[in-house]
Amino acid sequence: MQQFLKKTQHLLLTNNIWIFLAAIFFSSNIALYNCDEQTWGNYWTLIFKTSLAFSPVLLLVVFRDWLSQRIPRLAIIGLWVYCFLLHPQLVKFLFAKVASTMVELGIGMVAIQTTALLFIVAEMGIQVSKYGQKNQHIKRWTTKISLEKVIWSSMVLFAIAYFTFGYIRGADVQFTIGSFVSTVFQIFLIIIPYYAFYYINHYFLVNKLLKQKGLIFYIFGFFATIIFLYPIAAQFIAFIPLVKNGDIHPVSSAGIFSEINFLVPFFGMLMSIPFIMIVRWFRQSKELANLAAEKSETELNLIKQQINPHFFFNTLNNLYALSLTKGEQTPEVILQLSELMRYVIYKGKEKHVFLKEEVKYIEDYIQLQQIRLAKKLDFKFEKNIEDEHLKIPPLLFITFVENAFKHGVEPAENDCFLHLSLKTEGNQLVFVCKNSVEEQLKEPAGIGLENLKRRLELRFPKAHYIEIEEGKNEFITTLKIKLN
Repeated sequence: MQQFLKKTQHLLLTNNIWIFLAAIFFSSNIALYNCDEQTWGNYWTLIFKTSLAFSPVLLLVVFRDWLSQRIPRLAIIGLWVYCFLLHPQLVKFLFAKVASTMVELGIGMVAIQTTALLFIVAEMGIQVSKYGQKNQHIKRWTTKISLEKVIWSSMVLFAIAYFTFGYIRGADVQFTIGSFVSTVFQIFLIIIPYYAFYYINHYFLVNKLLKQKGLIFYIFGFFATIIFLYPIAAQFIAFIPLVKNGDIHPVSSAGIFSEINFLVPFFGMLMSIPFIMIVRWFRQSKELANLAAEKSETELNLIKQQINPHFFFNTLNNLYALSLTKGEQTPEVILQLSELMRYVIYKGKEKHVFLKEEVKYIEDYIQLQQIRLAKKLDFKFEKNIEDEHLKIPPLLFITFVENAFKHGVEPAENDCFLHLSLKTEGNQLVFVCKNSVEEQLKEPAGIGLENLKRRLELRFPKAHYIEIEEGKNEFITTLKIKLN
């Protein structure tokens, strides 16, 4: 059972087919409303026929990611155009051709037309959501949308939907701009008193009274709010022309002090409590997450401040060794060293750098080390990089290379080697550093490796892996990262 739930959860998170199936079920509900016999048999028949009619769209949704990795982008666009734009028109055309031979065609056409519309709306929503997740400006804008704005927008949408469905069902509503605006506005006014009950419950009774006075005072406040305000709310609603001249609301026939006018806000406030608790929990969780992120960022900055002195300590030792040799390459090496230090100082402060910049930095560092070495170094750097503009944290690989020189290459009395490998595949990055050693590493690796491990824990929690292998004559470190 647990495995089934995990697979279901994985499917819902990785595939959008459930959105389109929900659209089919909803359109079948609408079609069933106009059916003479509202039975389970007719319901499932409508679902099956509609799913069959739109099976190409469903198949594209299920296998879209799989296809995008195997066929050209132009072909994907062509499939999308056919499935979402041309195929619904083809289904409508074929459906109309056999209209004379099928009694339930009117009902079926409703399901077809509604499904085609809902599919377009769902697909547009998915694409907008994907674009919004990639665009930082939209991300920042969406975080500014408050709960109250969402509720007010939902109230307006409900009013529009109520008018629209009333018009579709043949209610006594003449569709004109004036009637549309008037009806929607009046429905919106009917909703406002119930929103007031929710607002008082959320922002005073729960946030203030319950928090400061406890449960008993909250219960008193809950009932007192309804007792004091339900007649006023009912009277306000009764004044609205749409209610006064029709039966859109119980107050028009039951009277101001009818029990229905008490029960509606009572159950509305009662059912809003779980929602209010979820909102409070979400806000608290978000605040805790922000605090944790701030703590991690602060700790990461402190670690970076430790990395820079560590690097400067090593490079100054290198510069001292070069000055003792008084070689002709010393000025060139000093210039190259300044470029490396510039990268550390300026690029090291950034959150991300391009992968090609980090690779260039590693190559320059090794070239500098080779110049000052008085021994032959077997150096290889194998690169299999799909995207050089992949963004990674700066100074990600230098610690492994520095340790290779410090504990393997520099102390070596015989020939030594340093073999590096960098491979990317999608969002997976693998870096391998293999160097020669003439004896087992006995001294501690130093602060550099510990700082790197902590950086990776903060930047890639549960998305990185470091493996260290110590052989008789070689030392291998492997870093695997799943980039965001």
